[in-house]
Amino acid sequence: MRIAILIQCHKNPKQINLLLERLNHPDIDCYLHIDKKADFADKIIHRENVFVLPDEQRVSVEWAQISQVTATLNLLNTAVACIRGGYDYYWLISGQDWPLRSADEIVKFFEKHSGVNFVQYWDSKNHGNHKQNNLDKRNQIYFPIKLIGRKPWQKIIKRGWVEFTGGYNQTWKIFERKQLGIEFYFGSSWWALKRETIDWIMQYITTHPEYYKFYENATCPDESFFQTLVMISPYADENTDYLTYLHFQKGANSPDILTEDNLQRARESKYLIMRKVDMNVDDSFLQI
Repeated sequence: MRIAILIQCHKNPKQINLLLERLNHPDIDCYLHIDKKADFADKIIHRENVFVLPDEQRVSVEWAQISQVTATLNLLNTAVACIRGGYDYYWLISGQDWPLRSADEIVKFFEKHSGVNFVQYWDSKNHGNHKQNNLDKRNQIYFPIKLIGRKPWQKIIKRGWVEFTGGYNQTWKIFERKQLGIEFYFGSSWWALKRETIDWIMQYITTHPEYYKFYENATCPDESFFQTLVMISPYADENTDYLTYLHFQKGANSPDILTEDNLQRARESKYLIMRKVDMNVDDSFLQI
């Protein structure tokens, strides 16, 4: 069993190095994309199973924009092409994740569940009727990329644009984008996919350049791009839930920073990894 772990990171090189040590195993290679806004590539440990993307493959990752998908594709392209490749699984995590199991236990887990994709997915019809859950809206209308982000003015203008185009629960016909003729799926950004699924995805993207282009002007594409591809692939029936323990406050857009109070529950969970952790806030996760 060979595993490529794809890590998106943007801060805390010391914590990232601890993560790399925790994941060190003969059957695991780690690939890192460091946000172009950060400058600590030279602080990452050097090891034959650790690969840091060069500057020309790094992008400035912006919240809810296509850049996170681009960073993931750059990681995948590098891992798939690596001479050390031939991986059975590609596992996307963040630099603020922390394994709940040892590296050896992780390898054995994937061996036991070989042939299964670990990805969260749902279609918008099965995700409630509350206006915030109308996920189709993310892909139905054209979002100018400058409107997508966390800045207060972006949120205000984006909300106004959504209302102007019909509101959260509908879209006026005149504002509907030309669709791709496929059903969209949504879910967590973090997943682990088997080699056959990744091979199919990379081939599909190559032969359907309009797919990536479409998502350039969608919002939160990282929560739909790969989920949709998995569900329209020949491997749509070979999926189970994702592998990450999270804790959200009600109504929050991002998971909490986990503290010592969360550790016992995380340890006893079924998951392989937890997020978010930040040793500058609470380093108790290092006890695991």
